Amino acid sequence: MLFKVFEIAMLAGMACASVLPRTKTYLAPRAAQAVDQILQIAPTSNTCAGAPVPGECATNTQAAPFLIAAMSKYEIFAPAEIAAVLSVVAFETADFKYNTNKFPGRPGQGTRNMQMANYNLQYALSIPELAPKVSAITTSSSVDGLSDDKLNAIRALVLPDEYSWASGAWFLKTQCASIRSALQTGSQAGFEAYMGCLGVTADADRLAYWKRATASFA
Repeated sequence: MLFKVFEIAMLAGMACASVLPRTKTYLAPRAAQAVDQILQIAPTSNTCAGAPVPGECATNTQAAPFLIAAMSKYEIFAPAEIAAVLSVVAFETADFKYNTNKFPGRPGQGTRNMQMANYNLQYALSIPELAPKVSAITTSSSVDGLSDDKLNAIRALVLPDEYSWASGAWFLKTQCASIRSALQTGSQAGFEAYMGCLGVTADADRLAYWKRATASFA
């Protein structure tokens, strides 16, 4: 089960993977199993060949240690929750091909969770080492009235791998507490509640990612 792979990998020290460079290819054997299972969820993530934005693309191998670290940091341990977060990250980034919004290209929107600018501000402020850098850009707790340049500067703070891959787990823990019990059941209704928290609809494409993620736990 993917949950067990994540759990064991974290206990093996993979939670420290957030400090690994993106080019690091060595993975502990248990984490290597997670690599294979992430590929089941994001089936084109095994390569960045032909990626539309090469600098933003990552493979399943590159993503795995950061995702493992994210689940540990934000204490996302329920199998159904891990599956749901992974499905969203895979869907929103077209199998890890993007780190910033391209369609329609909203200023400030990005991370692997493809968060809107207001959430990226909240996220950056929640990270001790980034909060002072946010203050150098704006002292406001809102993005209202901020220029596109400032929105993109805030986004840039959370685009590095150790932050970007963790944004989905952060969002679930901090923004969607009210639906977590429903999501933990593993039901479609629970996933639809999660999508409601994200402000989107559980359409056929999102459900396809979620079903693959859920199946990877079997």
